[in-house]
Amino acid sequence: MQRIKQFLVFNRFNLLLLILWLIVVLFTMFHHEIWRDEAQAWCIVRDLNFIDIYRAARTEGHPLLWYLILYPFVKLGFPVEIMQVISLFFVFISIMFLLFKSPFNKFEKSIICFSAGMFYYLPVVARNYSMIPVSLFLLAYFYPNRNKHPFFYILLIILLSQTHIYMLGLCVILFGLFIFESVKNKIGTNVKPLVIISVYFLFMFLMFINTPGENYALVPGVNNIIPFKNLIILISTVFIFPLMNLLVPLQKYSDFISLVLLIPFLLIITYCFFKSDKKLFLIFSFSIGFMLFVFTKVYFNGILYQKSFLIFLVVLFCYWLYKQENKQVSKLLAFSFNLLFIISMIISPIVISQEIKYNFSGGKEIAQYIKNNLDKEDVFIAIGNPYLYSPISAYLPNKKFYNTLFSNYISYYSYASQNKSNKREFPSNAEYSIIHEDIQIINKDIFDFKYKSSKKNLSSNTQREVFAIYSLK
Repeated sequence: MQRIKQFLVFNRFNLLLLILWLIVVLFTMFHHEIWRDEAQAWCIVRDLNFIDIYRAARTEGHPLLWYLILYPFVKLGFPVEIMQVISLFFVFISIMFLLFKSPFNKFEKSIICFSAGMFYYLPVVARNYSMIPVSLFLLAYFYPNRNKHPFFYILLIILLSQTHIYMLGLCVILFGLFIFESVKNKIGTNVKPLVIISVYFLFMFLMFINTPGENYALVPGVNNIIPFKNLIILISTVFIFPLMNLLVPLQKYSDFISLVLLIPFLLIITYCFFKSDKKLFLIFSFSIGFMLFVFTKVYFNGILYQKSFLIFLVVLFCYWLYKQENKQVSKLLAFSFNLLFIISMIISPIVISQEIKYNFSGGKEIAQYIKNNLDKEDVFIAIGNPYLYSPISAYLPNKKFYNTLFSNYISYYSYASQNKSNKREFPSNAEYSIIHEDIQIINKDIFDFKYKSSKKNLSSNTQREVFAIYSLK
């Protein structure tokens, strides 16, 4: 009892921070509606067997781990909301690790916990991004003991590489440095973990190289997209989003402001690591460089804050390693780190208040209307890309929608498909149509309006989908 009391007293600040974080995140999570990027993974796992999930993952741009985690929950019949619980669980574990095991001071812990990524985008928006911080924090914590426990260290690198394709650069440089240090210092490293991770990276290479079919997520040779323009989009998402919500007249200057903010920031961070620790300089510069290369050359389908927040997490990982190994902390590095996460904190109250006040997606609202007002046997058609309608399908596991893009019943979008008909064929027994707001209907005479999900005057950063239901004449 005395030990528990001492623990509570000693960790009073950390426990209060954890409780406050959890209360706000839980409250926000209950107001979140699943949107199409979240629902896509759920519908793939729900409607495909294991082999087909692997094939779909190749063109989705994400490794298999997230699909494997969802698999038992989907197949056992859990509702789609369980995805939010899973995401919250991963980020909650990472927050606990941050508070009780990290070398950061109280102020740094606070700004990390309440940054937009850790406070909202990763725990509330249920995607594979939620696995990244816990993998990174575990890797940072056990990094000093990597030579004592090489198997576990290699396992953590593999785990991190399975979270997102953007993290492969960090995994490769960590593995390369591990081999280099083992040889240089003549450390008796067991060959088995090296063989395991070498075979694993070969598997990952074969999985994502030469991705088949029509695919805008992993596009072979996307050189026609101007890399500099994509980089500006990424930078703007990191730095300018909070300012533009507060200073609307400055929106037309957002690209310029983004470059002015980011270039000095990255140069300062890089300089600090170069001056103090050449190895961290290599890890940081290689990881960030790989992420920017993948974003501009390989994996481009728009930018979300979850993607841009990966820059924050790489900085956080390197700063964690730096503070573990250096008693004297560079004031310039600490200032740059704190400034980055303070900027992110500005976003948190904006996006959380919008999440609570408005619908993130109209999918849940439309699904509820169908459950309450229409017959279970009614046949629905979904015009165009089924990816648009996955947030409705995810809430209606027993309802199939006939998709006009593929001329069959499908709830997810296959980037590798070669058999798109584009004929907008309607089954003869169809009673209703669900139409996404992005779809332009030429012949409106065959539809009678029934219901439309609520639409608010929000930026695209908040509301993703608006749907309408029509009966067919």
